[in-house]
Amino acid sequence: MELKINQNEKIHGGMQKDFYQLNEVQSCPCPLCGSDQFDAICKERGHIGVVKCKDCELIYANPRVIGSELNYHGEASLYMDEARLIFKGLKTHHRDRNYEFEINEIKKHKNHGKFLDIGTNMGFFLRKARRHGFDVVGVEPSPSLSKIATEQFYLKIHTSYFESVDFAPKSIDVITMIDVFEHVNNPKELLNAASKVLKDDGIICVKVPNGNYNLLKYKLSKNTGKDFNYDIFNAYEHVAHYTPETMKKMLEKNGFKIKKMILPIPIHLPVWEELTGHYYQYPSPFLMDWKRIILRNLFYYTGKVQRFFGMKITFAPDLMFIIEKIRYYKPAFHEIKSPLIVRQRVF
Repeated sequence: MELKINQNEKIHGGMQKDFYQLNEVQSCPCPLCGSDQFDAICKERGHIGVVKCKDCELIYANPRVIGSELNYHGEASLYMDEARLIFKGLKTHHRDRNYEFEINEIKKHKNHGKFLDIGTNMGFFLRKARRHGFDVVGVEPSPSLSKIATEQFYLKIHTSYFESVDFAPKSIDVITMIDVFEHVNNPKELLNAASKVLKDDGIICVKVPNGNYNLLKYKLSKNTGKDFNYDIFNAYEHVAHYTPETMKKMLEKNGFKIKKMILPIPIHLPVWEELTGHYYQYPSPFLMDWKRIILRNLFYYTGKVQRFFGMKITFAPDLMFIIEKIRYYKPAFHEIKSPLIVRQRVF
């Protein structure tokens, strides 16, 4: 007999909800170009909208959740329970292979120096960077997640939003935002703050879901009549959905350029939650999820073929960018200053 778990019985450490009322969302302009002209795509979790800007073509959440950056300010005890077998050394993290891939790509451009991770969460990625010889430091706004990263892995973590930390100008060799940039409500302010602390020859590594891939999944579900709309875009926390083209626009408008684009290996999310109501951090066995694992890998390699032939990359689930400063860049005098919101990586 198949075991099914009611949504209300699922256990998670975060503050996210399954349904958002009208008074829990707010309209917003395009985070890239500021336009208020868009084409609606779909709705998720009640009244969260997913739209595409008519001017710059960025896919973003509108209306978006008010205070989405607080989704992962949950109870430390629940987070600890989710990852307890990793902390005990009994299991690996389901993204360890992804982290190794990403750090090895970073090392092709910078293999030592001061390494700043924005959105550290419980520290699983940063602990890997430390093992590769980097001098690491993290920024994590969630007190519970920051506490876990500090106590479990003995990492130096600033419990704060990035712009509030007093890093010395041009003191960082590598800045990473792995599965973080899509959560940021004010990406221009984040990039401006990063530019100030990054060395002139430093690099930034940004990894995000592929907006083209999510759009493809949505169109396929719609055309086949299947009800797969729930969380295709994860719009309750992912406020922007970048493509290679919109990422290039965002960076160039803010003093950066893409040094290299990489198609990172796919993430194989555990399926324990479907059986137990609890999202465990360690991998599920291949036989338990073989169909989806094979499908993710097939999409990944199809995306690599698309890139090889210069086609639009629609099948690769994720995009990774190695970024560097544009020399002699001067920000526009009318640059808007507003509070920065940086979300932590989601596991």
